[in-house]
Amino acid sequence: MTRRGTLIYYLSAWILGCFFMSLAMWIKDEWDFVRFSLRLLKISGLLTDYFFGLALGAIPMLIAAFLLRKVASVLKCKTPWHWAIFAAILLPLLVVVLGNVRPLPPAFGHPARWIQDWTTSGPHIMFLTGWWLAIPAGAATGYFLGKIQRAFAPQAQPPATT
Repeated sequence: MTRRGTLIYYLSAWILGCFFMSLAMWIKDEWDFVRFSLRLLKISGLLTDYFFGLALGAIPMLIAAFLLRKVASVLKCKTPWHWAIFAAILLPLLVVVLGNVRPLPPAFGHPARWIQDWTTSGPHIMFLTGWWLAIPAGAATGYFLGKIQRAFAPQAQPPATT
């Protein structure tokens, strides 16, 4: 564990970010298509979306969390609401940029192709579903990451009395 909560911050970014992205995509799916009215099928659809979201969104969410943390520290953001605003701007931009990366030529077993696939597949699916879904998902993720960052920020020590 680090002093500034880096491990918790990035794990939370991965888990919360992928959950909010999966939730946004699932809600859009539920409104777009007529599905069975069985509640179990609806919840299992969310869990399936979240499972694949965790797998395909890990690297993009870690990139987004890194960029968000850097932007927030440069702009000296203190409140979680500032983080939510910046994340609502940053995540859709990241989805559009990573979602439109042209695939490398097929090369069986080439590590660069695998890295690119794991980095761009999740944003590409999000881009095709609706890039605008990253706005509320990014805002929710940024809000909670701002709270986590604030909880682990170094506190000013009161002057020592002797």
